[in-house]
This record gives sequence, C-alpha cells and structure tokens, in this order.
Amino acid sequence: MTDWPYNPDADPYRDGLARGVILMQTCGACGRVQFPPRVRCLRCGAAEVEWSEVDGAGIVYAKTVNRRPAEEAFAALVPYAVALVDLDVGVRVMARAGVAADQVQTGGRVVVYPDPEPPVLPGLLFRPVAG
Repeated sequence: MTDWPYNPDADPYRDGLARGVILMQTCGACGRVQFPPRVRCLRCGAAEVEWSEVDGAGIVYAKTVNRRPAEEAFAALVPYAVALVDLDVGVRVMARAGVAADQVQTGGRVVVYPDPEPPVLPGLLFRPVAG
C-alpha cells in the first residue's frame, strides 16, 4: 500500500482501469476531453463533464529510462521506460512501457492501455505500434 494522496474525483478513472478501459472526462458543452479530472471544463468552464471511454492511440512526447526503482514494487522491472504520451484525443498522460526500454522512441506511435497487474496503484502501460 502506498501513502499517495487520495483524490475521489479520480474514482471513475481508477474504476475504468480496473475494468480494462481508459475513461476520461468529456465536456458536454464544447466536447473537449480533459485529464486529469476536474469539476469543470478547462476550456469553457461548463460543469457538464461526463466520463467516456477513450482510445489509447498516441505519440511519445518524451521518455526517460529508470535504472533505479521509484518504489520497491518496481525493483524487478528495472530498467524500465516511462513516457509522456500525447493521446490522439487531445490529452497527455504518463505511462510505463510494457516493452523493453530500448524499444521506446520519442515521436513513435504507441497504444496506451490499463496495466493489468499494476505494481502499486492502477496505471497505464504502452507499447509501440508496428509499422
């Protein structure tokens, strides 16, 4: 168990990951997808934000290779890559590579998906898209 702060606004997101889907908030007024979750739309201020499933397709914006575990739970994964991924739906997320660190390329197309066996908290993995 971790001592990270609990954010109840993210419950739908975590519940989605546990079910194997990525849920993000979508504004009912302007259609913007936003992450992390907020009470109101960041673009137009509307309170009509709803949770919807999004596709995990995107591009690696930046990456780093961890050669020391962030927490003891990650020790068996070292070295592992973590990246900021710009999803095609318009949000940036952080995800851990589900492949060897040397297979991750900045600017490469990837698919992000829920980690089926997260070492600590529910999170995201990604893998390069072939071709």
